[in-house]
Amino acid sequence: MQEKYRKTYGPAMALLCAVALVLSVILTLHSLSGMGLVGCGTGSSCDQVTASRWSLVMGFLPVSSLAVGAYLALLVCIVFLFFDYDTTVRKVLLTVSVTVSLCCLWFIGLQAVKVKAFCPYCMSAHACGLLTALLAILSSRDLDGRSGRWAYGTGLLLAVVFALFHGLTMPAYRAQAGRSDGRLPIPDAAVSPVVGPPHARNAIALLYDYRCSHCRTIHGFLDEAVAHFGGEVCFVLCPTPLSPACNPYIPAGGEDRFAGSCELAELAMGLWALDPEAFRSFDTWLFAAEGTDGWYPRSPEDAAEKARTLAGNRTPDDAWASAYLSGTLELFGRTTAEGRSGIPRLVHGSSWIIPEADTPEGFIRAIEDLLNER
Repeated sequence: MQEKYRKTYGPAMALLCAVALVLSVILTLHSLSGMGLVGCGTGSSCDQVTASRWSLVMGFLPVSSLAVGAYLALLVCIVFLFFDYDTTVRKVLLTVSVTVSLCCLWFIGLQAVKVKAFCPYCMSAHACGLLTALLAILSSRDLDGRSGRWAYGTGLLLAVVFALFHGLTMPAYRAQAGRSDGRLPIPDAAVSPVVGPPHARNAIALLYDYRCSHCRTIHGFLDEAVAHFGGEVCFVLCPTPLSPACNPYIPAGGEDRFAGSCELAELAMGLWALDPEAFRSFDTWLFAAEGTDGWYPRSPEDAAEKARTLAGNRTPDDAWASAYLSGTLELFGRTTAEGRSGIPRLVHGSSWIIPEADTPEGFIRAIEDLLNER
């Protein structure tokens, strides 16, 4: 087995582990400094994952920084065994490999279930980590039963402890935030679609896309937030397509993950100008398409048919809709930070935040922090 390790297992593990280490370093720099990543722009799956609260431990430490330590430890063990095929080091290698593989599965599961998006950089690192662990397990088949059981048991325990610690120290929400030099142009709540009393003391603009799963989640918290603040808060609904087809602040080129969002926003606003009650039904319907394996945004064709049904024989006011959407896109542009932006976005006064929250409590905390920004 020692000779096979040096010729086959060792070199393959060293290469895979080195790739995972480099990717983890890149992700750590991105998280700490905001360093741009190719394919990780506004609204991308990568942006959704790296901006997620699940990408942090204790609310401030990037999980990728812990991955750097784990992969570095693996690489040291792998290289050491080329020169000294020590049993203790092999046990450490197997233990860390089991821990890393289970943690990779934990983060893949979080992306699938909680974030509902996949980061290609993260997934590449996880794939390399899983393959490294598989090769480590295969190269350790000749360890005696007691040593193997100790390594597997310890690795499993470490992974479970980490997952519990990660979940228990998770902050209520995570948000990107910013301020403008002057008051931002929030649409007048008295003549705009709102959730909550139009004349509430605090009117908060909510920028969202009808093809955005996080926007759908936040939409479900609005009524509870209005009730929590006793009618002192209302949300001005500002559909903001993330498709470069109509949003000049989204770089063109590459896959348009929000294709069709321009048409959905135009239909919604045209219906609002025609009949606010019809708009509310349409807005709810747009976010209600639930399949057996997740949420699916409505297609422009189905939405157009639904809008025609709600409008009856009346003609939506397309000119008003275009003017309103131009204003929301301007608001989006004025609150967009280079390389680190997205939606849903809350704007109040001269401040804005992009909250990542999957509970009403987390969303309410985000609003409280926004209102305290003066």
